[in-house]
Amino acid sequence: MHLTVSREPDLIAVTVSGRFDAHRVDEFDRRVVGLVDADRPHVYLDLSEVEFMDSSALAALVRTLKATLAHAGSMTIVEVSDAVRIILELTRLDEVFRVAGASQAARGRVAARV
Repeated sequence: MHLTVSREPDLIAVTVSGRFDAHRVDEFDRRVVGLVDADRPHVYLDLSEVEFMDSSALAALVRTLKATLAHAGSMTIVEVSDAVRIILELTRLDEVFRVAGASQAARGRVAARV
């Protein structure tokens, strides 16, 4: 897994690529969930390059969502790969997570700052 994290005043933008599984969840938790606080309550996740995702990665996404909600924030998943889309649909987590296309997410980022 390759993980890119950028921090802005009220936003954490994350890009995940490769395999997102039990071997990398600790790194994700440390670098992403650990950053969510009152100053950075919104998380944008780009999962378009994820080739494989297991249940521990899904649990990490749930932890991220809970952390953002605890700080009156939000989590938006932007551009999912087919592999991620299938897992989200099979587990019905596509009904829990906000999944937006890239253009929708860009508008949301601008709106979050206004």
